Amino acid sequence: MKKICISLLFCILALTFCFPGVAYAQSDEELPAPGITPDSPFYFLDKWGKQLSLMFTFKAETKVQKALQYADERMAEIDAMIARNKIKEATRATNEYQNCLEIAAQNVEQARLKGVDVSEKVALMTQKHLGVVNNITYEATENARMVLTQTRERAVVCQETALKSMAKGDPEKAMQFTLQLMERQLNRIRVQAADPEAEKLQELLQEYNRLGNLGEKISEIAKALGEETTVDQLVGQAIAHHLEVLAEVHQRVQEQSQQAIEDAIQNRIQTHERVVTELQEQNQLGEVPEEPPIPEEILENIRQRISSGESQRNK
Repeated sequence: MKKICISLLFCILALTFCFPGVAYAQSDEELPAPGITPDSPFYFLDKWGKQLSLMFTFKAETKVQKALQYADERMAEIDAMIARNKIKEATRATNEYQNCLEIAAQNVEQARLKGVDVSEKVALMTQKHLGVVNNITYEATENARMVLTQTRERAVVCQETALKSMAKGDPEKAMQFTLQLMERQLNRIRVQAADPEAEKLQELLQEYNRLGNLGEKISEIAKALGEETTVDQLVGQAIAHHLEVLAEVHQRVQEQSQQAIEDAIQNRIQTHERVVTELQEQNQLGEVPEEPPIPEEILENIRQRISSGESQRNK
């Protein structure tokens, strides 16, 4: 029996190191083939092989890249199991996905301290997976949505860990990257505005707002490092554009979706006001507009809603 176990272990190691999978061979938005899925009796071999491969990878940069490759494969497994309505198996894949992301997140900062920044790769991969999760969620059953919520939460934590790590080394780069993610999300919101499906628009806006909140955390890191001026200028110019896009979307969506757009506008106005105040104090406003580029009609709607909310709280 002992000889059988040892032979099995060597087989797993051989398969792992000789055939590690195709890393990033697919396009940025495409998942790899799921390979051995959790509904296979041989899934434990795949699980052990990946665990051993990561265990015997000691360089932080390589460990992050390998963990991301495996996370991508696990996401493909989640997608396949949800499509077959195999919730138990999807949960197994989700647990393995989370383990991969935890390893990636744990090693991002170690790699940065050794002079290698892999945080951008982590942020891109997790953003890709968040898009996949959102797409699957639209058609998923209630039980499947619970699994996908867990998957999404882990991806969000990993992404934010990576971007905060990036900010500690280069806050300007981290902010530029976050603003690019927000811009991508805005483009999705603009496209979705033509669709009467309000739920999808709400979810896109929630993700946009989450990225905006992450941007605020990066601004705090930049301020602690004494590099807030350049970062605030980037934010000010980008947010002015975002407000113009949100105002355009507000005019196009149905009435029941307008409040969600107004909430996003209100959040960005608050960021804009903070940035303008701080830059004016330093006499560094530059090309950042002093006033948010929002039509007065929308601003009035927001003011009335805020006033109504305060009146309700005071009763």
